[in-house]
Amino acid sequence: MPKIELPPTKSSLRKLKEDLSFAYEGYDLLNQKREILALEIVRKIGAIKALESDFQQAINGLYAAYRIAAVDMGSDVITLQSSLEPRSYFLHTEFTKLMGMKLLNFRLALKAPHAPVTLPQTTATYDEAREKSRKALQLLAQYATMTKSIIMLSRELKKVQRRVNALEKIFIPQHEEAKKYITDRLEEMEREEVFVKKLIRQRTSPEKTISG
Repeated sequence: MPKIELPPTKSSLRKLKEDLSFAYEGYDLLNQKREILALEIVRKIGAIKALESDFQQAINGLYAAYRIAAVDMGSDVITLQSSLEPRSYFLHTEFTKLMGMKLLNFRLALKAPHAPVTLPQTTATYDEAREKSRKALQLLAQYATMTKSIIMLSRELKKVQRRVNALEKIFIPQHEEAKKYITDRLEEMEREEVFVKKLIRQRTSPEKTISG
């Protein structure tokens, strides 16, 4: 007996065939989605590796510039001055669609620096460090976008993989088994019906008389 218990009728068989047709169609679509997601993850991983290298160089350059500025101005002064800096960027959150998903995208728009109205209280080394921080901030937004996209794509890939496995190893085999059982049972019932009809005809037909 199959795990799916349905009465061996033609309506049950028709329903099983419809369910299987829908399952196979969904299986093909999920397989295509799985391939696209895997390719997109591989592509983004390649991109994030290059971005990590650029971001690491930017951070190293920024730290080096701040150390030099700290020597010129003093660590306490540079810390105070940094905290007084006005926000120099706008952070925009956008979404891009991929295979029914909404991927988060951080876009950073830097403000144009304002000309000082009084004599600047900073040194050239501090200004250089500040400019390097602006560039590093842009790379950080790109890195955050790429990382978040890879995480979301990986989670979606796991969901798709679970659905593919459920169809491939549970749903489709059980329904195929049930379809075969009902098909065989219907054929057996038809053969029994034919046999019964034949037997009835033989018993109800008039006996032949033999003339001598």
